[in-house]
Amino acid sequence: MFNIAICIPTYKRPLMLKKLILSIIGCKINKSLIKDIKIIVVDNDVAKTAELVINELKEKLCTKSEINYFNFPIKGLSNVRNESIKSALLLNPDFLVFVDDDEYVTSEWLNELVKTIIANKGDLTMGPVISIMGNKISDSISYWLQRPNYLNNTKLGFIRTGNLIINVKSLIKFAIWFDKRFNTTGGEDFYFGVQMINKGATVYWAAKAIVYEPVPESRANIKWLLKRIYREATTYTYILKLEKEYLRLMKKILVSLIYIITGIGAIILLILPIKKRYWGILTLTEGIGGLAGFFSILYNEYK
Repeated sequence: MFNIAICIPTYKRPLMLKKLILSIIGCKINKSLIKDIKIIVVDNDVAKTAELVINELKEKLCTKSEINYFNFPIKGLSNVRNESIKSALLLNPDFLVFVDDDEYVTSEWLNELVKTIIANKGDLTMGPVISIMGNKISDSISYWLQRPNYLNNTKLGFIRTGNLIINVKSLIKFAIWFDKRFNTTGGEDFYFGVQMINKGATVYWAAKAIVYEPVPESRANIKWLLKRIYREATTYTYILKLEKEYLRLMKKILVSLIYIITGIGAIILLILPIKKRYWGILTLTEGIGGLAGFFSILYNEYK
């Protein structure tokens, strides 16, 4: 049986955080697999906006899941994730789990993460994050908000921290932390995965370890999509520079130039009432972002 520490970095989302924690507490736990669960909430808001919710949950709920609250006011995505790891390691878990504060989990979520990482003897395992969209979101927007899925136990070459379990022994062995250069840009989780994999870590997919992420209207528009595509392209190229992957970097620059040319030609799709009407402008944006990353012109989405 294993001890699990669930890390939840949070910033000004108290109601979403409450929904997430309640869904974790409501999980069906295989007691032959999981011995103990501790929830670690690290609040990155100097105003401690999550503290009231955590105190309310502690007072009203009788649960075997211990909830630990910490405030870490030095803002930054890498900062809060590193502080989550430090707080979790003090509890001596076997596995550390990351889940985002704007998500909620399914009843078998934790069992499936643990089962999959053990079955594959993996260092890390990810599960799907399914976007939940309101009726007002058009097909031409929702198409680009869906995430890829894979067959169960598929070996992967990347990570995201929205639904991730890490073997603590592997974390200590590889000694990788989230890089502070990505505090305001995002991509800190992708680069964490690049460093882990480059040191020999293995990543697998737990297809049944499902979490859901409601998509707010503020993200369900072309303006937000353009910013996100641009940011992801810049950080990817920047990471290739950091890792001195010069052949892949040159290939990325060439692909970015092709995207710009192709995207300009496909902008005409905007006038058509089809699901992929934004393909041209998003492809153009990804190409521009790829070139911008080469010159370290990064978009600080989380500043």
